[in-house]
Amino acid sequence: MKRITSTIVLLLVLAFPLLQMPKACSAELTAPENTLIFLKDVVKVDVTKYNATLVSNWVDYPPHWGGLAQEDVTYDLDGGDESKLYVTCKLREGMLHYFGLEVLKGSPIYAEPQSTNVLDVTQLFLERYRVYSGAEYIIGMCNMLDRVDATEIERIKESNVYSSVLPPHSKVVIEDGVRRDIKTITVTEANVKLTITNIVDSYSVERISFEWTYTVNGLDVPQNVVRVTFEGGVFKSFRDDWSLYRIGSSNVNVSREEAINLARNAAEDYTLQIYLDDGLTDVEFNLVEEPVTAELFMYPKETLTVYPFWRIELYFDKYYYSAYGIQVGIWADTGEIESCESLSGLGPISEEDPTESSTEQSLTSENDDTASTNMYIITVATVIALVGAALLIHFRKIRKTTTKPEAIIPEESA
Repeated sequence: MKRITSTIVLLLVLAFPLLQMPKACSAELTAPENTLIFLKDVVKVDVTKYNATLVSNWVDYPPHWGGLAQEDVTYDLDGGDESKLYVTCKLREGMLHYFGLEVLKGSPIYAEPQSTNVLDVTQLFLERYRVYSGAEYIIGMCNMLDRVDATEIERIKESNVYSSVLPPHSKVVIEDGVRRDIKTITVTEANVKLTITNIVDSYSVERISFEWTYTVNGLDVPQNVVRVTFEGGVFKSFRDDWSLYRIGSSNVNVSREEAINLARNAAEDYTLQIYLDDGLTDVEFNLVEEPVTAELFMYPKETLTVYPFWRIELYFDKYYYSAYGIQVGIWADTGEIESCESLSGLGPISEEDPTESSTEQSLTSENDDTASTNMYIITVATVIALVGAALLIHFRKIRKTTTKPEAIIPEESA
């Protein structure tokens, strides 16, 4: 009897980890199988209504992940005349960390009716993902959604209809020649910040995202996020990089003013060179005192390890060919200059007013609304001019250091 009892106890002990093992971790499932399981169990697409074709499946080892393997999977799903989808899935060390859904025709065929309330849809999605992955931190993120008023979501969606005049405290961003009007809601709890962003572009395409960002000492760690995005009311993508990066230090020993002074000193030693038909040409430039953009966040210094980081943008008094300013990266814990490079493309410079922003601005009055409309017209004209200039001019950025500066935009692996 004791032997039987001992055997039963041993079997239960061995079986318990298997019961807790998330589906994505199963060694018996391949990456393509995990992709279809996620689509069926988490996104709730009825995969039986589609003819699924595996388009690609390969393994990569991104250097910024220190040798961790990423397996990429893409699928075509043909639902006949009713629907056609394209799916992208990325698994890191066997664990799904990105999933994207592109609707090529019609709309997704779901296994069950979908709510029209985006808060409910997001909450149910996360709960299914928790079951799929075993990620218990998702529970706290679901609880944060309970603090969001559904009427507030509808309010920002209704007020964020694309127009030439924006409501107060809105933002306009121009990327790749497409204008996007942005409104946000932010909820903070302990070391987690939830940002709900509603974007409507000039093609009237609406995108809403729910992003949970890990914070330390009030600083965002933009590399450690969980994000769910919907486009036109349909699931668009999901990312889970919550525990990817370690915190090397969170001590900020350089103030905003000190960082700006360090950036100005670095800019004085910077050489702006333009490649013309006759070769490289040094171009003298003038910096304005205002505006200055200063952002403080966590950024990778070592492999999968982040430190506090200042990104300072100083602006020219006018365009010098396609250059409009200088961007300086500074480690906020040591004051060390990480990089110094010129800014080019569509910048915050107007021929009428060099301090007025055309790429990102807050509009708080009726006069500002009118200025925004004029600014947009100027920006469109600038785009046309820059396209023409690009046929003759090749822009290069050079820094007076012994090493090539790295990009200081927060990493995004998708």
